[in-house]
Amino acid sequence: MCVDSIEHKLFGAMLALTVFVLAASTVASASKADAFARPKGYVLEFVSTAADGVDINDAGNIIGTSRPDTGCGSDCLPPLDTVVWKNGARIVLPSVPGLTGITVTGINAQGWISGFAGVLFTTTHAVVWKPAGNTYEAIDLGTLPGTTISSATGIDDFGRVVGWSTTNDFPPTGSPFMWTEAGGMVDLSAQGFPDEQPLALSPGGTVATADFWYRLDDSSSVVAMPAAPSGFTLGSEPAAINNAGDQARFLISTGAQHLRYLFRFNHEGTWQQISFVGNGSVIYGIGSITETRDITSTIVGVAQVAYGPDGLAESLAPLVSAAYKGGDITVAGPMNENGQILAKMIIGRSARLVKLVPGQNCTTNCTRVVGLQMMGQGPGFCDQGNDQVKAKLTVKDEIGTLLPNVRITGHFLDDYWLDEKVVIQTNASGQLVVNHVGPACVGAIAFLVTNAETQTGRAFDRTKGVLTNYVIPLP
Repeated sequence: MCVDSIEHKLFGAMLALTVFVLAASTVASASKADAFARPKGYVLEFVSTAADGVDINDAGNIIGTSRPDTGCGSDCLPPLDTVVWKNGARIVLPSVPGLTGITVTGINAQGWISGFAGVLFTTTHAVVWKPAGNTYEAIDLGTLPGTTISSATGIDDFGRVVGWSTTNDFPPTGSPFMWTEAGGMVDLSAQGFPDEQPLALSPGGTVATADFWYRLDDSSSVVAMPAAPSGFTLGSEPAAINNAGDQARFLISTGAQHLRYLFRFNHEGTWQQISFVGNGSVIYGIGSITETRDITSTIVGVAQVAYGPDGLAESLAPLVSAAYKGGDITVAGPMNENGQILAKMIIGRSARLVKLVPGQNCTTNCTRVVGLQMMGQGPGFCDQGNDQVKAKLTVKDEIGTLLPNVRITGHFLDDYWLDEKVVIQTNASGQLVVNHVGPACVGAIAFLVTNAETQTGRAFDRTKGVLTNYVIPLP
């Protein structure tokens, strides 16, 4: 399972043909977003390997899918679980009786999760997963009268779910819905809202469709989208919306190739093209748009950010600390109010699920990993033994003094499922060596440092040094 195959279930919005998966995610309030409008750079918080994310809330809880490390290396395919990473724990979401498979689309500030159960385009029901202690309860939302399938686009911070309920015949007949725990599922079109499928939902309940946007609590708030700029057309492409009605959208060019280009729509009624790279069949999608109109997106398989109110799209990778050795960022998901961006980043030779966190430079009382050497040896044939890998680390302070007794936390990662967490302390010379023994023929073995703790309260500096490296074990 190398990069290409691990990526097959990327962030929901990357699946451009599916308008059900990924509403606008949790976005920042104006006051907090200002502080993160243009950070000096980002550092990593590791989430999982062999995993994909869909949404992140303001508490940093994440929903997505992942394959557990069963220790089988390349000899098996572990199950693909739909999960929430909550307060550091990986929780597998419960299935819905009578429906095969579950897909998540959004998580709100309270930790409620929206999605659907069943096989897309056949038999699906919209679902809400409600927190219940350290687990979740699945609530089947059913369908509107006269329809047979439904899916949820997202859930806002008031617990309101919006989605689409339709028939599965041809041509299908459907209506948009809103669901609340108290009132159940209601037909939005019967309440005066547009009879169009919701594409995105903001935390405060602002909805985007292909041709309109509106606020859930006011049927008189419906605003028609203005015509697309010359040379482009509107469509049901991936979208995101904030509480004010500002949007991030891909518009379709009227040229022969019908490529998709990223635009920022200002709720006052104007369009701004923020990327001039056209997407065809290459992975693309929108993570979110904040209240200050910062936009995260993926364009031609490259993670992008466009800082508001009018900044153009730029690659995220150069903004990440050089301590991570310039790994490419292949997908940019949503940004939460703390400026954290859900992303996929190449660590070693494969993409890992991470949070990009605005970094803070450390100038005094710092702990830095300044050296990370990798050595590895493997058998001549896959069935003749194990890979044996060593990672040697050197730890110093900000003026270059070697630091003993630093508690290092790290992860060995291969190109399949491996996530071997290790905790070890530096010796009197400020060094340590950590070993990994595991199945052969699993590609590169990477080591990622995720924490460095001291009893004297030094700050772990992730903006300098070297925090990841890899080796390909050879005979």
